[in-house]
Amino acid sequence: MAMATNPTNSFATMGGSLSALPLELRSRKEKQHAGDKIPSARAHKRSTDRHPDRESQVTGSGRARGEAIMRLAGMVFVLALAAGAAHAGPVACPGNALPLEVPGSDQAQIEMLIKQGLACTQAGKRAGAIALFSEAIRRDPTNAVAYLNRGSTQASLGELALAVGDYSTAIGLHPDLVEAWYDRGTTLTHMRRFERAIADLTEALRLKPDFALAFCNRGLANFELGRYDDALVDYSVAIDHDPKLAYCYFGRGNLYLTIGDYQRAISDFTTALGEHASDAVALSRRGQAYEALGQKSQALDDFRAALEADATLESAREGFARLMAERQQSDGGK
Repeated sequence: MAMATNPTNSFATMGGSLSALPLELRSRKEKQHAGDKIPSARAHKRSTDRHPDRESQVTGSGRARGEAIMRLAGMVFVLALAAGAAHAGPVACPGNALPLEVPGSDQAQIEMLIKQGLACTQAGKRAGAIALFSEAIRRDPTNAVAYLNRGSTQASLGELALAVGDYSTAIGLHPDLVEAWYDRGTTLTHMRRFERAIADLTEALRLKPDFALAFCNRGLANFELGRYDDALVDYSVAIDHDPKLAYCYFGRGNLYLTIGDYQRAISDFTTALGEHASDAVALSRRGQAYEALGQKSQALDDFRAALEADATLESAREGFARLMAERQQSDGGK
């Protein structure tokens, strides 16, 4: 979960920035740029169609997408819209979730409520955070930041419909609040409302063309809709400008696995695993890619490592059982 700390309409981005590119040029220029380095996803899909024996070794794309759906950048939180507006100094989450009164104007009190709510969210006391954001809203029903932060906290609790309602109110109050568009788009992706998610994430990118997190989450939404070329562009543009986005490498690796570009899938999963070495799903996906290339020993190692990290992961259990059965059959024939 990302947490903003700077009072300048800012938010944590879990990495660097993308270079600015006007959104209306994305379809033409980004695809041309990506095409210099990566083949068309459709071309890879046609290649896979010609090799059904390889495709049969890889877990079905429906399951792959199901395990990948949660690989989204998290919600973002905003401290304040104007520089210098927030109360100076660190603020702790109140033990009883009651607002800590500070001297100053009503606006200063509201800003303190928001800062306390963020502290509670960061401390894992999300019910208290919601109470504090709600109090800020009660005092100022036009405060878009309070709605945004309450929505992000609701989303972290799984209350997705409530979160979408808060984001929509924030957008109505402040249409240029890029974080609200991003958070709503991300939440809609979790809800599998992919067309609306893409529209929101595209608006976030119009407002902030270098928003790497929005590119990656839009890439996932495009992938889920089977728009593999668009997804590949989104993932690749984000990675080009922010190579530290491990979850984005995972998403692109999952796409490469689906379209049959197994070597590139292995490369991306390996990069993702550099940040999270015990990621069971990434290990299992890489194992599937190794298996499809006939590299059975590496595949077996990955399936085994995945099961050590998560013994319930179905794709790893199936892959490990399949390769062990093959090994036993081969040993028995000697």
